[in-house]
Amino acid sequence: MKYFWIFLTFLIVTPGFSQSDTSRLYQAYPSFLNPEKAEWTAFENNWNYVEYSALKKNNKIKGLNCKNCESFYADMYIEINEAGEIAAVLFLKGKICGQPIQNSKLSAEFENSINSRTFKSLKNRRFIARFGNSLKC
Repeated sequence: MKYFWIFLTFLIVTPGFSQSDTSRLYQAYPSFLNPEKAEWTAFENNWNYVEYSALKKNNKIKGLNCKNCESFYADMYIEINEAGEIAAVLFLKGKICGQPIQNSKLSAEFENSINSRTFKSLKNRRFIARFGNSLKC
């Protein structure tokens, strides 16, 4: 129940900030069926609260703001096989505090944070997703 209230607060407070959505799908989202969209939304919400928080902590980013650090995100190519397992995850590009991510360790951290997930509804899909946030400063 605690996580429900945190999530609800996040939904209410976030529209007041000019921040892009986390895990926004660029190519495939409109073609997802309702069960696929629901499963992806649940995955991205969990990723935001667990994996993304850990990535920010590991990289000493306390919070995103326009003064110090306006972006921390990665665009990832994801391929899901017919069993619902992630067959391929590839870091395409990303930014940390406005600078392109060129650190292979950090790009591997993004890939590993996504790699072990299995889906029930999402099968035989290939798409590009953005994981993280970028403020509109």
